Amino acid sequence: MRVGYVRVSKGEQEDALVQQTARIDKAGAMMVFSDIESGKSDKRQNFNKMLTMCREGQVTEVVITRIDRLARSVITIHKTMALFEKLNVKLVVLDAPIDDSSSPFGWFSVNQMAGLAEFESRLLQNRIKHGLAYSREQNKACPNPPFGYARINEKYAPDMTVNDKSGKTHWQIAAEIVEYYLLDKASLRNTVQYFIKKYNVKFSPTGLRSWLRNPVLQGHTAYNIKNNRCQPDKWDIRENTHQALISKETARDVELRINDNQRLWGKNFNGATANYLLAGQILCTSCGYKCYLHGKKSTNPIRCKRRRTYGETACSNKTATSLNKIIDAVDNALTTKAIELKNYTVNGQSNVEDTPEIIELKNKLESLQRLPQDSIIEEAIEKMMLKIQQLQQKSNHNINISNFVVNQLRESFSDYEFFKTLPEGVKKELYKTFVKYVKILNGDVVEVALIDMLR
Repeated sequence: MRVGYVRVSKGEQEDALVQQTARIDKAGAMMVFSDIESGKSDKRQNFNKMLTMCREGQVTEVVITRIDRLARSVITIHKTMALFEKLNVKLVVLDAPIDDSSSPFGWFSVNQMAGLAEFESRLLQNRIKHGLAYSREQNKACPNPPFGYARINEKYAPDMTVNDKSGKTHWQIAAEIVEYYLLDKASLRNTVQYFIKKYNVKFSPTGLRSWLRNPVLQGHTAYNIKNNRCQPDKWDIRENTHQALISKETARDVELRINDNQRLWGKNFNGATANYLLAGQILCTSCGYKCYLHGKKSTNPIRCKRRRTYGETACSNKTATSLNKIIDAVDNALTTKAIELKNYTVNGQSNVEDTPEIIELKNKLESLQRLPQDSIIEEAIEKMMLKIQQLQQKSNHNINISNFVVNQLRESFSDYEFFKTLPEGVKKELYKTFVKYVKILNGDVVEVALIDMLR
């Protein structure tokens, strides 16, 4: 099978991704893998999926537009090329045709292009590094100032933008947030909910904690914070560069309050622990957010994280739903589906319906066959027949996958009582295979969506 791979570094380059995909499709790729990620990363999800398919023997050719779309690292390109050569996978580069990348000349050409791709990447990285160093020498403000501040003449200054709901400036509201947080019994979460309701100013609890600790609020320009939020020793701080929102004493009081809150409430929510059945598959009907296990009570309450974080203004799902209730609803839905499929056999279907795309191509093929024949028409007919055959093979592949899933469902859920005795780890994998999502609202299970097993 011929597949394609396309890549851009940022989401703003989506047009380039579309153009690459169009060229790959035109080159006859049956499947196109795409990533929006740096070519220096070896952890690109779809890039690694493509390599897995190559290892499984499902791929014979990989089509790319340029060698730097494959990677911007000589080492990664070397490894990928070596893998392709080992697996007899042909690499097709549209902008630099190479008959045989495993030949001495082909190997040399690919390595030259790989070196140039990494050279361009390093050159760009170097320019960015020098630009950042110059900005820091001038104590310039970062492009995205924290709430309460604006970037004026490349320096931090009070943000006098007026809040629509209250008529107060962002600078005034920022000072009020700090003042409210230092009140008795205030916490990050209730501070967030209070200011969403009063001014529609939105923070997450984690975001509010980072904002309160930001040295910019104390009148300092700070660099190196984004990737080192929990390592203040790595921050590069230039003191007293602009007007401060809070004093040194207030900053110390804020830090004490944060530590007290962590001591009192830090382990109150165990939603990050995903070791329960259907973890990550339960959604809130009201706001669409994922729901999490809250606390270790006997009922195993599942709550909407958005509601708990932002309050009633963000979500109306007030009451927790028991995990046991959700699991029973899912088991019943799967058992019902298994019974429906008990006498249904995908292999028994004599004809597989053509997709709209195949029907359209067949109509075009009939039109071509009615025309006076010459070499050009004959070549077009051959290409059209090949495309139809490829799409039919792909459709049959999907049917085979569906058939496997249907059989697995029948075997797993034909005996409801037996399923109840399965180990939790086995059930978890089965739920991941068959369940798309479960929607809950105020203590009830609203919907159990299963995967489309007869696609």
